[in-house]
Amino acid sequence: MPQAWVQLMEALVAACRPDRPVPPMAGTAVIGAVGRLPATAIEEGRDLSSTCGIPAGTAYRLVSA
Repeated sequence: MPQAWVQLMEALVAACRPDRPVPPMAGTAVIGAVGRLPATAIEEGRDLSSTCGIPAGTAYRLVSA
């Protein structure tokens, strides 16, 4: 997993919620989950378009929680 993506995710969360510390491995968890979406859709026989918007929506909800 590219460390740059992990660091970017953690920096974005920290910038959006400076009042809350970023949990260890949070960036790794988010990037890993996003990477798993297409594989899950393929395994379940769904069209890849079914994953459209999920990463952005989920990230928004996590950051604003």
